[in-house]
Amino acid sequence: MSATSETAKCPPQHPGSGDWRRLFRALLLARKIDERLIRLYHHAKIYGGVYTGIGHEAIGAAAAVAGGADDLYAPLIRDLAVHTGRGETARNIFRQWLARAEGPTRGRDGNVHFGNLKNGVYTMISHLGAMLPVLVGAVMARRRQGRSCVGFGFIGDGGTSTGDFHEAVNFAAVFDVPVLFIVENNHYAYSTPTRLQFRCKSLADKAIGYGMEGLRVDGNDAVALLRTFRALSEDIREHPRPVLIECDTMRMRGHGEHDDFSYVPRDLLARYAARDPVRVARERLLSEGLLTCSDLETIETEVAADVESSYLDALRDPPPNPATLINGIYADD
Repeated sequence: MSATSETAKCPPQHPGSGDWRRLFRALLLARKIDERLIRLYHHAKIYGGVYTGIGHEAIGAAAAVAGGADDLYAPLIRDLAVHTGRGETARNIFRQWLARAEGPTRGRDGNVHFGNLKNGVYTMISHLGAMLPVLVGAVMARRRQGRSCVGFGFIGDGGTSTGDFHEAVNFAAVFDVPVLFIVENNHYAYSTPTRLQFRCKSLADKAIGYGMEGLRVDGNDAVALLRTFRALSEDIREHPRPVLIECDTMRMRGHGEHDDFSYVPRDLLARYAARDPVRVARERLLSEGLLTCSDLETIETEVAADVESSYLDALRDPPPNPATLINGIYADD
């Protein structure tokens, strides 16, 4: 069954101005936090590696805004915009990376392994697909409770070769679990290009083998992505089934800040730099009259102030007390 014919049946969706504000704020906040984290890392303030989502922000932000209050998310290492779009504060994100006592992991992890179930966002175990089976099961459980739940599961191009991805997608297809499997194809699994990973022309073609719909979209256009994700999520909410969406994008930094990504052709980076998600979103929001220049400037000013105050506050926040080291490991009597 072709993706195009099926997705055309989705009812038209019309996000309101509030959604467009949330969208732009989520992707811009993620970008500005990442830029500050890079500086903190090179100033030796981070207790671990830094893995940014620069270039990926449109995907996470659009998915975050597209979902409802009861929906669930399983983001990856480049999906900071999912967290910002679902309501996580900049201060809490900085607390996490700076390993502060009041951060999401209480200073136990100064890295990407954090979430907030109050926002419907699971903590990432691994970027190799380990959370996809968890997400599928959780969506099934909520649906059986009578809750109108849809899942948004993220995976990289390399992660689509893992067993966890296969099991999650196959199970969801067999049992018609409403999950959008969002493949962030940035063309490199660390340093291995997709041409050395797959023989299929498009990763969306993998959906055919599971008997489900698959489509390929521009992963740098947040406006179009929000419309697509909103329409698909509402359709599978009413007509439960999984859909695989390949988002064509590019990470504009190395795998982590320790990686100079010299293996990526400079002309490829230049091509995607011309389609920077923040710039594309700003231009489309203005050209389509979805937000005004004043709206965008207000958001930009607010985000800049939020990031500046949040990281300074987080730097002043206390680290964890060593006496609490084993808290949360053993059950209380």
